[in-house]
Amino acid sequence: MKVELLDVWGNDNLVCDCARVSFNKESANYSSEQNEKLINFLAKNNHWSPFSHPKLTFRLQIPIYVERQLIKTQAGVEYNSISGRYVDFSDTYTLINEWRTQSKDSKQGSAEPLDIYGQEACNVIEYQVKEFCQDAYKKLIDLGVSKEQARTILPLNLNTTMIWTGSLYAFIRLCKQRLKSDAQAETRMVVEEMLKQVKDKGVFNQSLKVYEL
Repeated sequence: MKVELLDVWGNDNLVCDCARVSFNKESANYSSEQNEKLINFLAKNNHWSPFSHPKLTFRLQIPIYVERQLIKTQAGVEYNSISGRYVDFSDTYTLINEWRTQSKDSKQGSAEPLDIYGQEACNVIEYQVKEFCQDAYKKLIDLGVSKEQARTILPLNLNTTMIWTGSLYAFIRLCKQRLKSDAQAETRMVVEEMLKQVKDKGVFNQSLKVYEL
């Protein structure tokens, strides 16, 4: 899996500008402490619209099952990904090396590592992907089947490349949802890296801080 922050538009000052435009004021006329205080007020009182003006764009190389988790957060988000109707991208997969048992408390979650049969599980998925799915896809193509139909044989751990663009507020919502302890670990890893790269950019320090990210 690979995460790349492609572009950022805006910063904490833009959040303040959007909040103050009602009074025809700008953040440049206020101290950094005053701007930070305003951001705290906006977040704590759920005035979310100023946080929707800044934008972030990522290029993500992730398995399809992680992509599906990310695109469930749709408000304020646009995304495009590789289409199996046009290109053959059937040769890259994310193979799981550390398996987890099914959670007894959550129907959709996992629990502790699967130690005893972990290697057997690795062998099962590697065999199915390499010896069955990839081979079956290529055979269908060789038979003249269209890509849009042949791709139906491919599994959810097939890697895709997507462009994710969202508002700062949409990104905050994504982090709040997918960084929870009960979120799928593989999805959490991707979002953690997305957040790290945004923090490294250093333009939304106060906005992320007030939302406890």
